[in-house]
Amino acid sequence: MSTPNNPLDPLFLSVTPIKFPDGGHATGTLFRYEQEGEEKDFLVTNRHVFVEENEDSEEELVAEEARIYLRDSADAPMLRIARPLELVENGERKWMEHSAEPQPDLAVVELYDDLDDYINQPIGPPNFLPDGRQITAGEEAMIVGYPVIEPNDYMPVIRSALISSHYGSGFMGNLAFATDANTHSGMSGSPVFTTPSIIDQIDGGPVVYQQPQRYFLGIHSSTLHSNKHPIEEGPLNVNFAFYPQQIIEIIENNGK
Repeated sequence: MSTPNNPLDPLFLSVTPIKFPDGGHATGTLFRYEQEGEEKDFLVTNRHVFVEENEDSEEELVAEEARIYLRDSADAPMLRIARPLELVENGERKWMEHSAEPQPDLAVVELYDDLDDYINQPIGPPNFLPDGRQITAGEEAMIVGYPVIEPNDYMPVIRSALISSHYGSGFMGNLAFATDANTHSGMSGSPVFTTPSIIDQIDGGPVVYQQPQRYFLGIHSSTLHSNKHPIEEGPLNVNFAFYPQQIIEIIENNGK
């Protein structure tokens, strides 16, 4: 049986699964940022992916090392290469995090693999919202990540979402925004994008593009559960996501 010869959407090349020795996994967003004239590549995910609380409410590392998966062949984009992701060096964490209180649930790890050697496509400031482009409550969005890891090609899936709080301010005491989407714990660290469109409203007026545009809105973190009947009601499908500028703040402050 032949399959359609569709080119691979770059969206699928902006993320990687993060696999831990105990079999757990999360999603990592590949991110590129220029500092002092030098482009650097990073992996962005959630802090809770690397740190968890034990029974005594003390923080413990999930693992000292994980694996990510990159792709190096445009002719065979489904093939992937496992690469180590060191999380601890000389007893110190290698990821950077935000110093604000309450702390954004973000962790940033500098990558020493040059992503230009792969076909992966990191996102960065060129993918941020342009000036004058407003996000409205109820606007459609997409979350790209790994609710499960498909064992043959490790390709992510896309979940439909709605922006369900005011974008640009806080949500439930955190500098974050809310999405309405059916997600899973494996999607922690997934990027949130606008849906592609050839028409934008910039400063209140329409702008038409030759190619569909989509913009990076933030990093998905976690899903709220009912505080009355969490078992019976299950997840509420209301999710926290953190803003792109918070990633920049972490990098520029070197996690301090």
